[in-house]
Order: sequence, then C-alpha cells, then structure tokens
Amino acid sequence: MKKRRFLWVLGFLLVAGVAVAGALFLANRRDLTTGSEEAYEAYKEGILNENRFYFKEARADFAKALEKDPSFAMAMLGLARRSSDREQAATLVKRAARQESRLTERERLYVELSLADVEKRRDEMIKVARELHAKYPDDSRSASILAGDELGRGNPEQAIKIWEDLLAVDPNNAEAYNQIGYYYGYRGDYDKAMDNLKRYQFISPDNANPFDSLGENQANAGRYNEAIENLNRALAIKPDFGPAYWHLGVVEEGLGEYDKAFQSYMKAAELDDTDMRRQYLVWAMRAAVLGEDVPAARSALAQLRKLPVDPKSDHAAIDPVAFGIFEDLIDGRAPEAERRLRELKPVIEGVFDEARKAGKMVPGRKPHFPDWNVLMARALVMQGKTDEAEKLYEENANPPNPFYDYNDRRFIMEARAKVAEYLARKGDLDKAEKLIAENRKWNPSWAPCRPSETAVAELRRAKVLAASK
Repeated sequence: MKKRRFLWVLGFLLVAGVAVAGALFLANRRDLTTGSEEAYEAYKEGILNENRFYFKEARADFAKALEKDPSFAMAMLGLARRSSDREQAATLVKRAARQESRLTERERLYVELSLADVEKRRDEMIKVARELHAKYPDDSRSASILAGDELGRGNPEQAIKIWEDLLAVDPNNAEAYNQIGYYYGYRGDYDKAMDNLKRYQFISPDNANPFDSLGENQANAGRYNEAIENLNRALAIKPDFGPAYWHLGVVEEGLGEYDKAFQSYMKAAELDDTDMRRQYLVWAMRAAVLGEDVPAARSALAQLRKLPVDPKSDHAAIDPVAFGIFEDLIDGRAPEAERRLRELKPVIEGVFDEARKAGKMVPGRKPHFPDWNVLMARALVMQGKTDEAEKLYEENANPPNPFYDYNDRRFIMEARAKVAEYLARKGDLDKAEKLIAENRKWNPSWAPCRPSETAVAELRRAKVLAASK
C-alpha cells in the first residue's frame, strides 16, 4: 500500500491530491519534547506501526502517548494524521502549535507542516516541506510530499530522484523503496518496480505492507497469480489488513470474477474506519454493476448512504445527488441519471475552482472529471446516444493532466478500449488495435476492457474473411 490523500469528487473515483506518507523519522529521545518515558515508548511504537501502515494500532499508540503526556506535541500530530475526523485533526494540530516555543526545530517544522496541511494551504505546505527536507535529508514525510508534488506535475523522474537522494543518506529506508517501486509501477516498468519492492520486503520481512505493495503492483500489471500469493502472505501476517482485500478485489476484477471482487471490496470496507471506506464501497458497487448483480450493487449503495458526512466537506454537497445518480443507473433510469448528472456538473466544477483558488491542488491542473464522464457515458449509451458517449471516452483516454496512480490509469485503459471499439466499428481497425496494444503494455489482461477488445478482434476477423473470398 502507498499512502495517499484523496479529494472525493463524485463517488466513482477519488481524484488524487498530494501524497503524504505516514512515515516519520524514528527520533531518539533528544529529538522529542516529552518528560514521560511511557509517553515516549508509546509514541515510538506508534511511529513503528505507522511505518508498517498499521494505522488503527498507530492511532491507539498516539492516543496512549498523549494520555501519558497531555502536552506531547508530536503525539498530537500523530493522532491528527490518523484521525478520520477533520475537525478533531485540526484541533489537535492547533493544540500542538501552542507548544511551539518549547519544541525542537524539527518538531516546530512538523507543526508548521501540519498546520498548512489541515488549513489546506498547499503552497505553504510545500515550502515547509522543502525547508524540512533541506535541513533533514533523511526525513521521509517531507520527501513524500515533495515527490508527490513532482508526480502531480507530471515529473516522475524528479519524484524518483527525491527518494533516491534520501536513500543516499539512509540506505535502509523502507519507505523510499516502497514509493520508488510504485512510481515505476505506475509507468509500467514492472522489473524496476519489483526490484525496489522486493528490497522493501527484504528490509521489513515481518510486515504485511511490503507483500501488499508487491501484490498491488502485480495485480495492476496483470500478474494475477503472483499477486494472489503475495496478498495472501500479507493476510497471513496480519489477517485484518484491509488494503490486501482491496487489492485482491483488483485481482478478481482483472480476472473478470466480479462476484469475488465485490466480496473483497466489501471486506476491505468492513475493516476500514477511515474515509477510504467510501472508495471501497464504490469499487464494490462498480464490481457488482460489471457483474450485472443488481441486488449486490444496491447493497453497496445502501452502505454508502449510511456513512456519516461532515457537513463542511465536499461530500455534503455532492453525495445526495451522486447517490441518486447511482440508483438511477442501477435501476435503468438513464434519462433521469443524465438529468441529475448535468445538474451535478456545475457543482463539481465549483468544488474544483474553489480548491484551485485556495491553492489546494498542484498548480496548472486542469478541470477533468473522469468519473463523471464514465457515468454520463453510461447513461447516454443506455439511451442509444453513442456519439455523445464516444466524446466522453475520448476525453478520458487523453486526459489533460498527468495520471497520478493506478486508479487514474484504469480510467485511461477502459476509455481507450471503448474508443478502440468505436473506431473499429467505423472501419479504423489499425488505430483501434494500436490503442489496445498500448493498454496491454500496462496490463495484458484487464477484464473490464475485454468486451471492447473482443469486438475489435471479431471485426478484424470479419474483415480478413471478407478479403479472402
């Protein structure tokens, strides 16, 4: 698993923001301002669990540290990072800020970084991360923020270099190998991804996350048997490790076993207590739709409706309409879904504009909503409006922004497959086959693309047969 931050825009996809790893330096006692040995030990255990991506355990450890020393600023920041309650997180960070005069320089920089984060002052967060990274080149969190920023700008080589520079200072930094592995995986460089992730696994052999990271990357590369093996190893180490069920769902979706994918995504949602639960339920609903299991899709939607919503969040404005759209599409009410989607588009654009003006996203990022496009395309196809749908798939196949992770990449792959099918039906088989070949460089066998791939192959076969007569 690679820790990410997401802005939930519609519900069918999370639009990625700056990645912020949970990993922090494991400081010695001199670096931490606390007078309690018990608080120090609990905090140290919290950092170890956070580095393992065992976030529930880390949250309990940070809470214990704060109980033993109510003025322990770093424990406040740790608990804030692991809180799913934005108000609670902001309160904890502000409490930590009141301790700044008694903190070390490194602690003060963490406080400033966390304040900028919870207050959505992205430019300031990047500025502080640069200062922190310059003064402490072994610092994983600032490296993650800066590398994520470069990735969001479409500079993967620079993102990788930031982590490689950290490894030059700290050759056994497990988080660096994990992050580098993912960056190569996103680009489709499987061998380099595996090389780095296996080094991560070698450094942390008793941790579930390296096996989960290997499995996730293998799943998205179409190496399904290897992925299953590694994900099961992750679950053998930690049976309640939710991300492993998420990535088993990806494997099963890739294989076309949509009923199993549904169950895996639902299991991930059951084990999760963060905002990622929303995404797991959306993926479960998607798997049910792909498998044409209407009752299962409705059950996932019912759980989505039950999730608590922060009235100050984007969810409050978007969720009620989005859930209605999902229900309309599941039940076959395409005209009603189209109407709701057109009403929702200005709301989503407003959220995007507000975030851009407030400096909450990578500069230069253009408005693009692949999730909205897919839902609208589905509603249009159900009504026979294929020309309009094709334009939406073309936009997803050629997005205006660099893709950020595997979720972004899947939208591109599935859109390319749809465009390929449309092109083939119009007679441009060469261009259609080229698009499919591009997809297969990333993943040679992704089941959601298969119907379109089959249609193109059948059209090519028919053309060859016709020419041979």
